[in-house]
Amino acid sequence: MSRQNNIPVTIITGFLGAGKTTFINYLLKQNPHTCFALVENEFGDVAIDLKLIKGVDASQMFELKQGCICCSLSDEYELVLQELAERFPDVEHLLIETTGIADPAPVIQPLFRDENLRNIYRYNGTICLIDAVNFESQPEKEINLKQLVVADLVLLNKSEKLSDGEREKLQNTLQKINPLAHIQCSTFGEADVHLETIQTKIRNLFDFVSYSSLHAHIQAKTLRFDLPLNKTEFFSWLAYSLDIYKKQIYRCKGVVCFRNEPFNYILQGVGGSFELEDGELILEETRSEVVFIGKLEGVSLEFNGAL
Repeated sequence: MSRQNNIPVTIITGFLGAGKTTFINYLLKQNPHTCFALVENEFGDVAIDLKLIKGVDASQMFELKQGCICCSLSDEYELVLQELAERFPDVEHLLIETTGIADPAPVIQPLFRDENLRNIYRYNGTICLIDAVNFESQPEKEINLKQLVVADLVLLNKSEKLSDGEREKLQNTLQKINPLAHIQCSTFGEADVHLETIQTKIRNLFDFVSYSSLHAHIQAKTLRFDLPLNKTEFFSWLAYSLDIYKKQIYRCKGVVCFRNEPFNYILQGVGGSFELEDGELILEETRSEVVFIGKLEGVSLEFNGAL
């Protein structure tokens, strides 16, 4: 499950009108020396967003016009990513923008489970743009919450239109929904974002507590283990749990230590898939901690592999 890959991939998500295209334009402008590739998926026959993205060679734009790639995922998506790497070997960073009405989990999953993609790309994290003005009144609340929960970085866009009190209240709400994310305010899609560091540093996971109710039916649950885990049993248990509860567990993340392993591992999972990356050398602390977020009512998350 551990890997060291090449091209970093950042997912850009957020509901309709949140400012994704504006943010991407700003991101490209702020990184003029980075060779980006951009996968745009459109809902419909006309690629409107393609005409709005500035500073990207159209020959490097890959459009999937057979509907939303997040909703009707097929081999086309994986093949497009493989073709992109073959045709443009100089690409340094891949951006994938999901449609505003899409669950981003199916876009992220192949980066974990497809062996060919894992040899080419490295999942860098997800950025979710939130419309500060319309967040509470958006019609597709379920989708908007899924986009928020899988994010590593949340950009609270149009935040200048809120009062200080309203902005603070909304930030607190978003942090409760996704305690794993870093939340940052942005105006007109402009934010000081360093792509190489968007993944939340999870060294402070041990400070997290379990939330009984975050928003509607979304909860977070933290599992802690003081002793090193049995690696084989943990893999089996986690794969089984994420598979049978893939519709309820939106996100998991953690730091885990295994028996007879000198390093800890960084765990992250989205929508039924997960991966482990090499962490740090274990000096004294052998404690493991994993946080699950989703509709966890009725979900059994008990693991005895540390015994």
